[in-house]
Amino acid sequence: MKLNTWSFYYAKDLVDVKQEKLIDGDTVFVLLRPDMNEPNKLLGLGFPKENSATKIVDLQNKELSQDDVYAIFGNCLGMVQTQTITEIEIGGVNLSSTPIRPENIQKIIEVYSVFFAVDPQEIDSKDYEDFSKGIPEDTFTELDFNKIPLRNILRSLEAGMNEYHRQMNQLQNSQYSGEKRRDYMANMSVLQSNLILFFDNALRKVNEIVVKQEEELKKLRK
Repeated sequence: MKLNTWSFYYAKDLVDVKQEKLIDGDTVFVLLRPDMNEPNKLLGLGFPKENSATKIVDLQNKELSQDDVYAIFGNCLGMVQTQTITEIEIGGVNLSSTPIRPENIQKIIEVYSVFFAVDPQEIDSKDYEDFSKGIPEDTFTELDFNKIPLRNILRSLEAGMNEYHRQMNQLQNSQYSGEKRRDYMANMSVLQSNLILFFDNALRKVNEIVVKQEEELKKLRK
């Protein structure tokens, strides 16, 4: 199935990284990216299907505030199974064919600290059904630490550490062997490298704040 990032789809059972349900049953799902750790999973934002048409149209056509965006999605950033995805058609109009308005994409990135390319990308779900021959190239992540506030970096560090611990526990309690274990370890190595990168940039930003404060204190002493 061909899917587009930053577009709307129907899905079922949005779950968090602990597999706890954020939305039970029918969900309107905004695709952010495929899950690069497990096949047949998609990462995105969601809200309940009931009375959803106005929210979809607003996100596609109106420039919303950060508060508006959070009011729509709340804490519903999670994953769905690819096989539950279907296109949204209301009144003969395919709402899945229109992505979120660019200004609202930027608001989502700021509110949820997700570092994904703002330009919609088409993907084929078949490419993410089986990772036995390797994981497809990540074309979705887009990082510019100069534009990311410190608070967002710290939030991402916290989420990344939680995911790292989850994967470590899964690896320790699994029966993975051979090539599958090596692939899993490679994924964890990438995650670990990303955590180090975020940690380094968090320290850099903290140091910049300290330097500025010292400069302000020097001015006050004069």
